[in-house]
Amino acid sequence: MVGVSPRRVGGMLTVAQAYQTDALYNENVNLKYVYTTTNGSAITRMMCMVVGYIKTFYHLITRPIDIVHIHMAEKGSTFRKGGIAKISKSLFHKQVIIHLHAGPFMSWFKSCSVSKQNKIIKIFNSADKVIVLGHYWKIELGEIIDSNKLIVIHNGVPCSENNSYNPNSRNIVYFGVMTKAKGIYDLIDAIELIDTSLPRDTKVILCGNDLEGNIEEVIAKKKLTSRFILAGWVSGEDKEKVFSNAMIDVLPSYFEGLSMTILEGMAHGIPVITTNISTMPELLGKDGILVAPGDVKHLSEELLRLNGDSTSRARMSESEFKRVREMFSQRCMIDKTLELYESLLKRS
Repeated sequence: MVGVSPRRVGGMLTVAQAYQTDALYNENVNLKYVYTTTNGSAITRMMCMVVGYIKTFYHLITRPIDIVHIHMAEKGSTFRKGGIAKISKSLFHKQVIIHLHAGPFMSWFKSCSVSKQNKIIKIFNSADKVIVLGHYWKIELGEIIDSNKLIVIHNGVPCSENNSYNPNSRNIVYFGVMTKAKGIYDLIDAIELIDTSLPRDTKVILCGNDLEGNIEEVIAKKKLTSRFILAGWVSGEDKEKVFSNAMIDVLPSYFEGLSMTILEGMAHGIPVITTNISTMPELLGKDGILVAPGDVKHLSEELLRLNGDSTSRARMSESEFKRVREMFSQRCMIDKTLELYESLLKRS
């Protein structure tokens, strides 16, 4: 399996780690995990790629590898991982799976030159199967990839037996890197519109790395410092503590493949407000609250309305918890992946 470094926090890493740690998956798969990208300077990233290529080819040469499962996004990730896909198929004759996580993939593809588009198509043609994260993406990617190669496997998260939502919780939470593409500035603007109407004990907890480096300054200029808490990237017990007092989970993103952070919120029964992009409607179903990306006024209205409507929060909590257990659990993701592996091995 080819993925990203543990330092490269985000949805792709979360999915890759689910495979690495799942007991059933590892009972059936002798997994070798290699990463080809990390955070850091250009030299650090280049060295990571070179070492990743060497480790990948070492495993292909010295071990009886059956399937090369490659986690991929857009831009550099496509070409970096694409080289591994093409060589794994053409030189080593392995079964190749590309697992596509990119939210803005098609908009990026269409912005590329014709020659670069042709290179991208050749990369996907080298794969035996391409995993996409929702039926929306199966339609979108069907424009450039043979539909027979495409298979939908939703991201999955661990789900408990019981809904752990705390109906007395007071906080609005955001999980994700803090960038314009994730809608972080829209969220700050929306809170500014309703700040005087929200209860003073309601905090907005931002959980994620500030990749653009100015979130604290933006909040201070709007005189909202007392409203926001910048928690940084949280995991483990710290993350569970945030979930335990989360009233609303919000992600006003412009691009998503299929949001792991929203799935994690649903798995904790937390009512979700997000945008009506890509797979989000598929994820939330008919009971979800969806706004257009960039519609700050509508976002603020929904945040304020849901804050004051405990009945709606309780209904959404039960509906979303049931939906994630039935359709987006880690067990579902692992089972479907193992079924795919088995079907490919029968062909080889």
